[in-house]
Amino acid sequence: MIDKFKQTFLEEARDILVELESALLELNEHRSDQELVGRAFRALHTVKGSGAMFGFDQLAAFTHNLESAFDEVRNGKLEVSDKLINLALAALDQIKAMLDEASGGAAADGEVSAGILEQLQRLTGKGKSQPPEAAPVPIPVIGPAEPAGAERDWQVHFAPGPDLMRTGANPLLLLRELRQLGRLQLTASLASIPPIAELDPERCYVAWDGVLITSATREAIADVFIFVADSCDLKIEPGTEASAEKNEAPIADAEGAASPKFPAWGRRATDTPDNASSIRVPAAKLDQFVNLVGELVTVQARLGQIATEREDSQMAAVSEEMERLTSLLRESSISIRMLPLRNTFERFRRLVHDLSRDLHKEVDLTIEGADTELDKSVIDKLNDPLMHLIRNSMDHGIERAEARGAAGKRPAASIRLSARYSGASVLIGVADDGAGINAQAVRERAIEKGLVAADAPLTESEIFSFIFAAGFSTARQITDVSGRGVGMDVVRRSVDALRGTIDVASKAGVGTTITLRLPLTLAIIDGLLVRVGQAHFVLPLASTLECIELTRADIEKANGKHVVAVRGELIPYIRIREYFKIHTEAPEREQVMITETEDGRYGLVVDEVLGDHQTVIKNLGRFYRHVQVISGATILGNGVVALILDPHRLIQEILKAPFAESNREGRARVHGQATAAAG
Repeated sequence: MIDKFKQTFLEEARDILVELESALLELNEHRSDQELVGRAFRALHTVKGSGAMFGFDQLAAFTHNLESAFDEVRNGKLEVSDKLINLALAALDQIKAMLDEASGGAAADGEVSAGILEQLQRLTGKGKSQPPEAAPVPIPVIGPAEPAGAERDWQVHFAPGPDLMRTGANPLLLLRELRQLGRLQLTASLASIPPIAELDPERCYVAWDGVLITSATREAIADVFIFVADSCDLKIEPGTEASAEKNEAPIADAEGAASPKFPAWGRRATDTPDNASSIRVPAAKLDQFVNLVGELVTVQARLGQIATEREDSQMAAVSEEMERLTSLLRESSISIRMLPLRNTFERFRRLVHDLSRDLHKEVDLTIEGADTELDKSVIDKLNDPLMHLIRNSMDHGIERAEARGAAGKRPAASIRLSARYSGASVLIGVADDGAGINAQAVRERAIEKGLVAADAPLTESEIFSFIFAAGFSTARQITDVSGRGVGMDVVRRSVDALRGTIDVASKAGVGTTITLRLPLTLAIIDGLLVRVGQAHFVLPLASTLECIELTRADIEKANGKHVVAVRGELIPYIRIREYFKIHTEAPEREQVMITETEDGRYGLVVDEVLGDHQTVIKNLGRFYRHVQVISGATILGNGVVALILDPHRLIQEILKAPFAESNREGRARVHGQATAAAG
């Protein structure tokens, strides 16, 4: 049980380190911002205190020294400098290494820790400080010297829940951490202690009430209890100006003796609610839950099919109610897996900071749409492609300061990382204000590597697509950052694995924007079930605009061209029957599903639209991993397998090489037909 909660600490500590890294990088730009100093100090204080509480003494001792340096910054005794920021970032990396070691990874290098502490000692002009002892001791009434800043008093009620000590937490250590924030008066309440025959030796029955005089914020006080917040009753309220004088009761000693004079405000430990505002669940359990919901969706579809075939009104009513509940459960299960992109985006501030130093380029990173949510399974696979895009942008796209000055640009370059919703997709953009992509250089390099014939007619979009080819690079010199032609190939393969698409827009001298279009989720989608002959397909509902009828008369009116008029607009269409070579006769009246893609509006012709369908996406397996136009498959209620089409990929495939013809002929059959008909 203790190991379980130690693992929880390790996971949450990594989240706190992300916040610490973000605060340090922002502090590097705004060095007089005391709020950023406070954020960094609180993060270090929380990792140190909680690490000591769970027995990670080496980590706590190391972190304490860095915390002491930032305490001097808070008190105006030490200035924020490049050296302090770089030391703090190096220390942060070492703390991560210690956490990895505690998780069973490679041992952290002790010499690195010693070197960092030695440099901190020289920077602060003090010897290496030590953290408080881990052993519990009686807590004195008066704490350390008053911290700088405006003080106020807070009333704190802390009642350990039934399971707090079973997690390995020590209430007295938590109270000592609280004392370090200022001057503390405490008294203990023994009212919840049961008769001795009913005592549980693994439970704490004592509750504490106290007055803390400090300049710390409510959030800083709450951070002391961050790792036990779900297993205790905690109340932090502003005290009155005279509260410290009124509460002159002695503090509880180590055995829990208390004064009856202390006012009994707040709930007692026996009133602690069992429910918590949030819980941490292993990702594997969440994936299993979503998979089970997916199976339930399939079974519900089967029930609906049986109810329809039997024409039983009672069974139909039950089926409709099951469909409603299943739909709600599906939406809830998906929403649980949705996480904001903020943490993913914030991690790249450190990458930009380090590359700026290594490449001797001044670069500012701006983040937009960080609260956009995406399925965790998608987020987990985003780190590598975004890292390579940013590295490529900083090395190849952004010019050096002198070149930017000659071009009339400001010395500091800009990289913008953004996210926004687009239907059932999320668009993630990496944009820079650099030199842009040299299309001619890319074309020449592609010809040199044999990727295209020298006389091949290529559009700018087709030229830009070569940068994602394996081993492709325009750099003639290999560096530590790039030049091997690996990074952008990783981007393409990662996005393909997520069933996404990549769009490149670049203008010479202005900059480059690379946009990733990714699905919101990889588990369950809303779709439209269609039929062509005896084959069934699913079209994502989010990309389908409308459905219109296509008759033999409409086909004759278009002189056999694959276009249909929709409110005065000629829209080219693709026959699913022809593309998949389904050898059945087309019905008198067909249906055209109008879809919106990156290349414009196109139609997909099917025999019949069967209706909405909650689609559980099943992977086709590694043997079909190169089939780009199919997102996966799903099982219908009658056991029939339906393929899930990817309209974006299907249109691009047709435009590039429809029906195994050349690019030029393909465009003549699809896109070019619309132009010819309009002419």
